[in-house]
Amino acid sequence: MVRALFAPVVVGPRRLPSIGLVVLATIGSTLLAIVATTEWRHFNDEHAYWLAGARLAAGLPVYDPSALPDTPYAYWYPPPLAQVLAPLTSLVSGDAFSVMWTALLLACLWWLGGRNPLVGLAFIAFLPVAVELRVRNVHLVIAVLVVLALRRSWAFWIPAAAIKITPVLGVVYLAAAGRWRDAAKVTMLGTAVLGVSAALGPAAWREFIDVVGARAGTDGGSWLPIPFAVRFAVGVALVVLAGRLVARATARGADQRLGEALLIVALTVANPTLWATALSLLIAIVPLWRRPVVFGPVASLAALPR
Repeated sequence: MVRALFAPVVVGPRRLPSIGLVVLATIGSTLLAIVATTEWRHFNDEHAYWLAGARLAAGLPVYDPSALPDTPYAYWYPPPLAQVLAPLTSLVSGDAFSVMWTALLLACLWWLGGRNPLVGLAFIAFLPVAVELRVRNVHLVIAVLVVLALRRSWAFWIPAAAIKITPVLGVVYLAAAGRWRDAAKVTMLGTAVLGVSAALGPAAWREFIDVVGARAGTDGGSWLPIPFAVRFAVGVALVVLAGRLVARATARGADQRLGEALLIVALTVANPTLWATALSLLIAIVPLWRRPVVFGPVASLAALPR
């Protein structure tokens, strides 16, 4: 029944989108219109990124020790994102950056949807994605980077981890999957990037450790009363299991989708903040599932969303 609902409709020589896809895209379009006409009239999370870059460029503290999880425009991310944006803030206003960031998120949905606008709109029917677009956070960008890391190159784990710490578990995944050389490459290049970032902004890193690191063991950044340390430990266990499943599938010449889907779940569980927006990362499963890898990393080059 479900398969029939999402099967293309064939009318003579023409293949039309499935009824299920059209319904979901209609719901997504409605939610997008509501978000765009209400929440996009003012700044949201994206302004925190621009402000962090502007403060860093001005030599001001990036992190506010008095901020709470719901403090408007508080910056909770590692310094590299602010360091990348710092030069841009002198060229692009906060308003212009919000427009650019919004366009980036919509482009991420389009790409994750296989470059099919209907699929991208259908994703918005998944309420966490609609909420993510409402607050304009980073999870859709991370979803793209994770898919690229799994389908194109191990190197994409590095920018993902630079935005939010949790994708550093990509190293654990690669090791568990038996890809020791790739795990070593990620570790070495990631350490080099970390070293450059720390050398360019030692004060920002001290603030990050003092302000954000001191709160890492609390549950204030989650709608589940489970401390981050516990969720991270569960995420590590799931990542190891995901890697082992992929290793076994590769050895048998089977597809790796189950392990990859479990990896996305693990990254979601181990996300530093587990609000509804974090669940939008789960849509990364869709492009991975639609284009499975069967014979290991070499075949993955043809498995990217189209």
